[in-house]
Amino acid sequence: MKYWIALLASLALLPLTGPVAADERWYQVEVLVFARNQNPGGEHWRLDVRPDYPRDQAIIYRDSGASLPDDADTPHRNALRNGAWQALSEGNLTLNGMRRQMESSGEFRSLFHSAWRQPMRERNQSLPIMIQGGRQLPPDPALYRAADALQGDGNADTDTPPAFDGRPQYELQGTLTLSVSRFLHVDPNLWLARDDSSGQRYYVDMRQSRRMRSGELHYIDHPLFGMVIKITR
Repeated sequence: MKYWIALLASLALLPLTGPVAADERWYQVEVLVFARNQNPGGEHWRLDVRPDYPRDQAIIYRDSGASLPDDADTPHRNALRNGAWQALSEGNLTLNGMRRQMESSGEFRSLFHSAWRQPMRERNQSLPIMIQGGRQLPPDPALYRAADALQGDGNADTDTPPAFDGRPQYELQGTLTLSVSRFLHVDPNLWLARDDSSGQRYYVDMRQSRRMRSGELHYIDHPLFGMVIKITR
């Protein structure tokens, strides 16, 4: 009897969190995104393409903690209360050696490297996770001009475009959608900002769907940048 009293007393001291569904599958996610320091020869990129991803419907991932969109459902809110999408400590990163080796080669530069834990749901129930990293950039005037064209008022000095709302803009931005059915799935919608020889900014995107298994290391490539991801149950 004393044992059970002591056990109940210790449980009472635990922090209160939201309920966890019995069939919820939690995973640890580690993501490393890097840029190539040199542009490959023979590649040409359109200058009129601008970042396009579901920013307003995404979980915003930050080292200091994640935030959910206003209309997030109860399971997502419970998951956040239970520690989902919180940046893990340096000791939990398994790709540090790979990152250091790539950076020491002089060919690559790390843009984003972090790990967190989260439950996985079916694709139609999953919210994208917005990430950003790399160098902080000055505002892109082309984004303001694009917003003015949509609004039709021609005033480029006062309007805030949808893709730049006053928050710092980084060279890497976009979302990752993680889900599970029979297999794990990752759907990146990532955008990298670069400047051409005349200083004009352009954007390239990485949009691929990849099927994975727990514990596997996957590499998603692009001529200008790449992503390594590992998801472990």
